[in-house]
Amino acid sequence: MAIIGSPKGTHDLITDEARAYDYINKVCEEVATIYGFDPLLTPIFEANELFARGVGDATDIVRKEMYVFKDKGNRLMALRPEGTAGVIRSIIANKLYATNDLPLRLYYSGPMFRYERPQLGRYRQFHQFGVESVGSTSILADFEVILLAFHSLQALGFDDITIKINSLGRNEARVAYREALKQYYKPLLGKVCPDCKVRYEQNPLRMLDCKVESDVKFAKSAPKITDYLTTEDKDDLAFIRDSLENYGAKVVVDYGLVRGLDYYSGIIFEFEYVPTSGKDYGAIGGGGRYDKLVEDLGGPPLEGVGFAFGLERLHHILKEEGKLDHIPMKDDLMIVGMGEKTRTAAFSLLTTLRTYGLRGTTNFDDKSFKSIFKIAESRGARYALILGENELEREVVSVRNLETQEQTEVAFDEIVDYICHLFGIRGHHDCRCHDEDHECCDGDCDCECHGDDCECEADECHDPDCTCKNDKKKEKV
Repeated sequence: MAIIGSPKGTHDLITDEARAYDYINKVCEEVATIYGFDPLLTPIFEANELFARGVGDATDIVRKEMYVFKDKGNRLMALRPEGTAGVIRSIIANKLYATNDLPLRLYYSGPMFRYERPQLGRYRQFHQFGVESVGSTSILADFEVILLAFHSLQALGFDDITIKINSLGRNEARVAYREALKQYYKPLLGKVCPDCKVRYEQNPLRMLDCKVESDVKFAKSAPKITDYLTTEDKDDLAFIRDSLENYGAKVVVDYGLVRGLDYYSGIIFEFEYVPTSGKDYGAIGGGGRYDKLVEDLGGPPLEGVGFAFGLERLHHILKEEGKLDHIPMKDDLMIVGMGEKTRTAAFSLLTTLRTYGLRGTTNFDDKSFKSIFKIAESRGARYALILGENELEREVVSVRNLETQEQTEVAFDEIVDYICHLFGIRGHHDCRCHDEDHECCDGDCDCECHGDDCECEADECHDPDCTCKNDKKKEKV
């Protein structure tokens, strides 16, 4: 029987790679949370119309790359190719703009889907982390979102980021610029690629982003947006540039920057990073302002600004530069049960130690010591707890330090305390603090009192769960 592989353009995230993606996502979530953003997760499929209206009919995403299908109700659906349209749909459908303070600060993450040629850092199912700030026209909202993205990349370990910025201008500037582009490209229509002929009619700005070599040459000689920007547009661009530079960012104003989605207006931006290998991963993230998207999807006249990172590209670069070396997970211990009679006791001990946050495994079948210790070594375990029939009869556990090979025997009723002490875990001991030789509640003491069981005689007990202090207060009263 033939083996079924993963679909072209997809890949499985296995163990440490899955952990790395989770780590990248969590770092971004932590920075977004500090900035006051909250999570919003949308379905991975939506009505096809959402992306046609939101992303734009002229984009390659809608025209060529979306996974579109009919469901059993004969409704035309699409796997989401990006995150912003779904977030805006949710804001409108749930009337979040009416029940929350503006701007709405939201972040999202998850898989996206585009049918495109797989290449370095690019897959047909890929993952994004993004944020949307909706409901403010202030240029400070743009700056906050860009700075959030910049600080997220820094938190991940990217230390030489270039932020490319541009402005597509307000509505009047874009209308004038589109008309200028149409006048420029009109005599060239017989020479441009078939896609650009469609773009000419639907959104001529898309022609500037064409990758066909002959069309790239035409784009270089095309009119520039700077000739059509208003004074306010130029002031906003200068504010973003100067503000980012004040925060130590390397900023390049790129008047040829367009971005690949039709809903962008005003400030747009991308993040570039060249790893030490010199590989070209393209933009590792980007975004911009959108002034009509909420209205176009049936909502009130609210503007927004957002960005998204492609996690695949971030992962490739961070791994290449050794910045994910801390991700692999190691075991704390392995419990070796030798003989059928020890199996249940070994598993019971392991289960107890797991409740204290210790990571470990045990063997379910008889194997040689050599093979078991080889497994423990491969999993990075620090200690092996050996429980054979002899130990079981004597009610002891042999504890071996797998680094020094030192081994000692510990009684059953002391083993949990002993292991917790080895790993610096506090809070297990059922101690009786009235022992004359034991200075209870000392700041360096490994044991802690147990609530109502505590018989501590100390006046200065620092354990928050200890009830002896309350009892003493009652006595004084």
